[in-house]
Amino acid sequence: MKIRASIAADKPFVRETPALVTKDDFALGGALYRPKGPAIGTVIVHGATAAPARYYGRFAEFLAHHGMRVLTYDYRGIGASRPLALRGFRARMSDWALLDAAAAHRLVAEQFPGEPVATVGHSFGGQLIGLLDAASEVRGSLLVASQLGYYGHWDTLDRWKLGFVWRALVPTLTASFGYLPAQAGLGEDLPRGVAEEWARWCSHPDYLMSDYPEARERFARFDKPMLFYSFDDDPIAPARAVAALIARLSSAQLEHHSISPKAFHDEPIGHFGFFRPRFEQTLWLEAVHFLTSLLVAPSVHA
Repeated sequence: MKIRASIAADKPFVRETPALVTKDDFALGGALYRPKGPAIGTVIVHGATAAPARYYGRFAEFLAHHGMRVLTYDYRGIGASRPLALRGFRARMSDWALLDAAAAHRLVAEQFPGEPVATVGHSFGGQLIGLLDAASEVRGSLLVASQLGYYGHWDTLDRWKLGFVWRALVPTLTASFGYLPAQAGLGEDLPRGVAEEWARWCSHPDYLMSDYPEARERFARFDKPMLFYSFDDDPIAPARAVAALIARLSSAQLEHHSISPKAFHDEPIGHFGFFRPRFEQTLWLEAVHFLTSLLVAPSVHA
């Protein structure tokens, strides 16, 4: 595979553009960050819904600064993996796992065979554990603001609002535009098939397991170390939705940090704040310690 690299003399890492191609021959946008010295292993970052890979760039640089090789990538239809037009573009949310995330794991296995691998899963990126076997074939995982998205896990008022969004608003907008526009409340436009599958999952008590019942077993057999962050001020991953996912991860060596903004002088964190550089010396350092313990000596964390 051809890799284009850019090296900044004043930075302790190299940013490369890997040729990341899925089994159905779709070329994904992505970036590989690696330290200029030897890497202790590779971290694959599985992003949130409608969150482009560039959002995780500073966090990836931070991990690379601490000796880790880091792969970020855009799911099809998002960021650097977006086609010229979304109208008529075929993609499902499950494709993000079964094809796109699978391609990321395959690239790492081919390029760095035998080396340790860990994952970071943000929101939907943590749910991949239930959809993709390769997501369990790692040393461990750091999950951030992950949850099961059935709207019944929200409080009553939000439940009514989300019921309207998933059952009425999303179908109406996707039928009108041919995709779900960012103005619906997301950071980026979503392909129609992704939005409609997501809406169907969020309307069912079993969420993605309604379409993929085998996900129950995948969640249950994940038995690796896991550091799980959730946040009190996160409207997209409230406590009950987080607890629903944690309950499925019944075999994981799981450490859950439920964090209040009060711990950070009432600075908001929400669903996306963890990946902002203001947490470099706090949450990011914890993440580095955990991921290093996986890649260098997993038995220490266990």
